[in-house]
Amino acid sequence: MVEASKFQGTEGTFITSEEAAKRTKKFHEKKKEAGSKPQSYVEAQFFGKKNIMKLLDKFGDECAGLRIYYTCDPGKKDMEDGLLIVPVNAEGKDLTSSRLGLKDMPADREEVLADGPICPRNCNP
Repeated sequence: MVEASKFQGTEGTFITSEEAAKRTKKFHEKKKEAGSKPQSYVEAQFFGKKNIMKLLDKFGDECAGLRIYYTCDPGKKDMEDGLLIVPVNAEGKDLTSSRLGLKDMPADREEVLADGPICPRNCNP
């Protein structure tokens, strides 16, 4: 008996722009309640279509979707929060050499998308 895949490639829900606005407003309210000042935290991060397509194409049919991790870059002076975009297979496993434990994989293989321009510095005007 073949076990069904964990992910089908249709995960996630499309929502209206009004619902998205409510959710981002709630996020800002939560940050304010926690003592964060406006413009002092990462609100969003942009990733270009060409780089997202390049990441998807690199893993072909093995990639069922993308997982987005919240991160903090210790190499940056202010340890700014950010996002990592990682390809994931149908079983829900990250398709990265560090997660897969592929010791013969070249260490410089670019398989995770990071460091997109952040908002508040690069926001929707």
